[in-house]
Amino acid sequence: MSFFPSLFGHQKPEAVTSLRSRLDNVFDDFFKDWPQAADAKWLRPAVDVAETKEALEVKVDLPDMNREDIQLELHGDQLLIQGEKQFKKEDKDDKGYHLMERAYGSFRRVIPLPFTLSDSSEVKASYDKGVLTVLLPKPAGEQVNSKRIDIK
Repeated sequence: MSFFPSLFGHQKPEAVTSLRSRLDNVFDDFFKDWPQAADAKWLRPAVDVAETKEALEVKVDLPDMNREDIQLELHGDQLLIQGEKQFKKEDKDDKGYHLMERAYGSFRRVIPLPFTLSDSSEVKASYDKGVLTVLLPKPAGEQVNSKRIDIK
């Protein structure tokens, strides 16, 4: 007997995982013929935001893109990342696809920053092996507006 109650009564976690897997398959089968559903994943590329004492590091997964197709803009306390992954069909390409899971199209992400940057000259960006990395130095002398709040 477990000392910790389950969120799902007495069911084991494996049963919940199995149910979720089956539901995922149902939705995958339902949406497989809808190209817009496949593109939905691409509309929000995966982002990691990490903070050090000196900077904020933003990493974005953008596989199979050209750096020329990615735009970065800094708007005070927001970083805008947008671009488009083009599907390039060659004239001599006579392939008929049975399955096409790699998504193409436009994306746009707005990353809120914990500080305001008025000068973008110190921001550094690089794109390597499908990962966009942006380093945003913290402004000198400015404190991040955060305060611990006690819960009662």
